[in-house]
Amino acid sequence: MFINVEPKMTNIQSQQYFSSANKAVIDAMLSVTRVVFGATENLVSLNFETAREALDAGTENTQALLSSESPQEATVLQSTLGKAAVEMSTAYSRGVFEVSTKAASELSRLFQSQFEELTKVSQEIAQKAAKESPFSTDLAQVAVKQATQLSDSYLTAITSVLNTTGAKVKR
Repeated sequence: MFINVEPKMTNIQSQQYFSSANKAVIDAMLSVTRVVFGATENLVSLNFETAREALDAGTENTQALLSSESPQEATVLQSTLGKAAVEMSTAYSRGVFEVSTKAASELSRLFQSQFEELTKVSQEIAQKAAKESPFSTDLAQVAVKQATQLSDSYLTAITSVLNTTGAKVKR
């Protein structure tokens, strides 16, 4: 015995729903791509800037060493130049860290908003399905509530891990 259930959503509505869902996915991927390209652009810029500074510093250092008048003066100069090279290396590392941390933060924010939107849409679909279900609506609502709580706890755990990682990094 088959139950003849008329679909509540027409073909046009289904197509519009899937079309808007596809558009949302494409928009999300474009946002992620923009963040990745921005981070890549910042890293390339940092690399060029660091290379230019290293070349300039190397030229100046070589000229200073060649113009030193005694071996003792050259030794002292080399020690000073070594410290400057370490500082430049440290500044470069900080720059890379800042770029990557910023990109990770932006991606985290994007993924979190997408996850929240997905959870919201899933809840709406589940509630609509529960209302249209020939079975007990109470059972369906309990299932929806449990799924919502699970996704909320997952999002909270992920956010907590990201915030903890960010706090450790800032120290």
